Amino acid sequence: MNEFIYSKHAKISVDKSGTGEEVVLFIHAGIADKRMWFNEIKSLAHQYSIINMDLPGFGKSEILGTKIEYTDVIRTVLDYYDLKQIAIVSASFGAKIAIDFCLIFPEYVNKMVLVSPAISGWEDSAEITEYEQMEESLSSLPERIELNYNFWIKRERNEKSINLTTKDLMYNMLFDNLSIDTSEIEEVELIDNSLKRIENIRQPILIINGAQDVSDFIAIGKRLLSKIPNAKLKVIPEAAHLPNLENSTIFIQYLLSFLNQSK
Repeated sequence: MNEFIYSKHAKISVDKSGTGEEVVLFIHAGIADKRMWFNEIKSLAHQYSIINMDLPGFGKSEILGTKIEYTDVIRTVLDYYDLKQIAIVSASFGAKIAIDFCLIFPEYVNKMVLVSPAISGWEDSAEITEYEQMEESLSSLPERIELNYNFWIKRERNEKSINLTTKDLMYNMLFDNLSIDTSEIEEVELIDNSLKRIENIRQPILIINGAQDVSDFIAIGKRLLSKIPNAKLKVIPEAAHLPNLENSTIFIQYLLSFLNQSK
């Protein structure tokens, strides 16, 4: 079932599926939208109730006005369905939002999966800075799509090692997202440095990285593992920033094993 939910500053596209008593909320990466979780939802829907959303400014969701606060968006969706004690599965920018949400509203969260997580307070490497400068310098949409695909997904690998289905999906999601102008939108953050507070996360956490990812995200994964008391880390070989799209079989095995613990 698809429906739109309205928060203070957003129109949120939500897909609700599954039949289980336990609820899993999916939050996509900043280079993607809710389509990135297709395989996972198909595998989980017979055991769990699923909430899969487009963040405002991505996919079918819209930012209404000139500012957005993403943790408020997450809380609005959960309150709409009267949900607490859910599991969150999130990736990259979505994982940054999930971490902030868990720190601000811990009563909503019983466990989290953080895929290639970003986090506020992290000092970007020269590689990330150069990528951001390059993206800002490009005015052509096809050039920006190609840059993002090569930087986040292809990396230094042979093109033949990337599944064509993954490539097509990434190009479609990048086209849709980069066609939306959010340059005038202010992102309001209630926590400016979650890195200093991650020891306060007490829920079970599974961190998943791709072995070929940008070095920042591999380092963030290791930092979270060392600082969060109840964290585990899995690394998927031959995968980059979105390992669930490149090796869905192994990813889903890790995901189900973690979610099914203490069921």
